[in-house]
Amino acid sequence: MMRPLFVVFPFLLSISLFASEKESLKSNDKKSYSVYNSFEEVLNAKDAVYFEPVRISPVGSSEAPMYHGFFFYNCAQRELLEFDPEGRYMLGMRIFVEGRIVQSSDKGEIGYFDLVDNNKWIKIGETTAWNWQQGCRLQWIPGSSEEIIWNDRSDDGKKLISRVYNIRTKQTRTLPISVYTISPDGQTLLSVNFERIVHAGCRYMGVEDPYKEQWAPSEIGVWKMDMKTEKVEMLMSVRDMAHILYPDGLPADTIKGTLYFFREGFNPSGDRFITFIKDARETEPGRTQARTEGFSMNLDGKDVKYLYREPSHHFWINDKEIMDNGYHPDPETGNRVRGYFRFLDDDTGVPKEKYFDAPNGHITLHKSGDWILTDTYNINGFIYLYMYHIPTKKFVPLGKLAYKLGGYLYPYNPGVLRVDLHPRFTPDGKQVAIDSSHEGFGRQMYLIDISPIVDNPPRN
Repeated sequence: MMRPLFVVFPFLLSISLFASEKESLKSNDKKSYSVYNSFEEVLNAKDAVYFEPVRISPVGSSEAPMYHGFFFYNCAQRELLEFDPEGRYMLGMRIFVEGRIVQSSDKGEIGYFDLVDNNKWIKIGETTAWNWQQGCRLQWIPGSSEEIIWNDRSDDGKKLISRVYNIRTKQTRTLPISVYTISPDGQTLLSVNFERIVHAGCRYMGVEDPYKEQWAPSEIGVWKMDMKTEKVEMLMSVRDMAHILYPDGLPADTIKGTLYFFREGFNPSGDRFITFIKDARETEPGRTQARTEGFSMNLDGKDVKYLYREPSHHFWINDKEIMDNGYHPDPETGNRVRGYFRFLDDDTGVPKEKYFDAPNGHITLHKSGDWILTDTYNINGFIYLYMYHIPTKKFVPLGKLAYKLGGYLYPYNPGVLRVDLHPRFTPDGKQVAIDSSHEGFGRQMYLIDISPIVDNPPRN
């Protein structure tokens, strides 16, 4: 193994830059971490230093197991917040089933862990509107240290709504529509028609799509709600978006097709947002294929710009730039490759930069702007968690976590039942939160201390 080089001579530095073996760095002699030059090296590493996840959630008993998760990623310092501003309260959902499709009667308990009081669980509500891949969109309302929002079904079970709980007053109020995300200033809620979602593992059960026989109805679309007045308006209908998606004329072969909006996410200023449009077609009973495109628009549903084809996992870098993991053309070679790319919100759909090659993962950007935090799906029974240091183009592995289903190592892709890590930073940027099943207790919630890395980043 190559030894760390601490004495910097030009020729030694040149050698170290092209080394393919692991470099090990130390932070104040407390903990070392590994550094690599590519994801391929991370994947094939034999002696990487990994960081131990600390479980926050209880597992219950063998007779009465409990499972916990936050369920989604893309948590920024401004939106989709898992933690209160001080980082004391960690949101989560407690469920009592695993390894099967969610049913409309499956109830989740909503609450938070007090990280200062021995990880005490405080239950604040319940929901029957959740799924394996996005949970119930549980989040702190931006700008508030008191209010928490999540999705639920109405008391009669016929409509999707959202609940807001105040941890100071202990009162809950009900909003007329479901939530996907809320603007960084906490003033504007965006939503989609969850009951229409075809994408596996992301639909809420128990509420039917009244327009399921129509390919592109004008009655559903992207929704906006004023958080103060609760005024709801449609920004863009599915029908209107169909004309943007197919400018030369709407397709005729739309039988058993479903056009719908999927994801939404604000830029840092909150004046524009990204949304995915999916055109799903049934290829055979129970199986669909979808064309997916990413667009941005302002909060009036105007100034629509094309972002890119086949968007997957994204993160706004700033108001004008967005990062995506997907199959995109390499700006240098023109070849379509899977990796992490930087796009401008300029209506061209062309990436401006490729950060690095890597399989699909869930992107979050550190508040310093220097680190990309991401993961992988199941690779031969393991999920890889790592960070990429943008200034030095170095990779730092955090974990190689066994994927377990029913308590056993599972080397295959379990589809919608999978437990993705969906990594996200704590507010101070010193820890990483994940959902994971690596201990064999089903989905549970963990924290990983990364302060030795961010306090002492790699150097060229």
